Amino acid sequence: MSKRVLFFNFHEGVNSIFLDGKRYTRAEFEKAKAREKRRDKKGRFMSIE
Repeated sequence: MSKRVLFFNFHEGVNSIFLDGKRYTRAEFEKAKAREKRRDKKGRFMSIE
């Protein structure tokens, strides 16, 4: 199973979710998901430009 946050969904009615040893609230989860979208194939962050 992939450990990337992009492949998980935050279901309605849930206050927090526990993934990869870290507990996320809905706001933290959305922020982490947005960061993961900026990663390239090698796992490094790309510039926003």
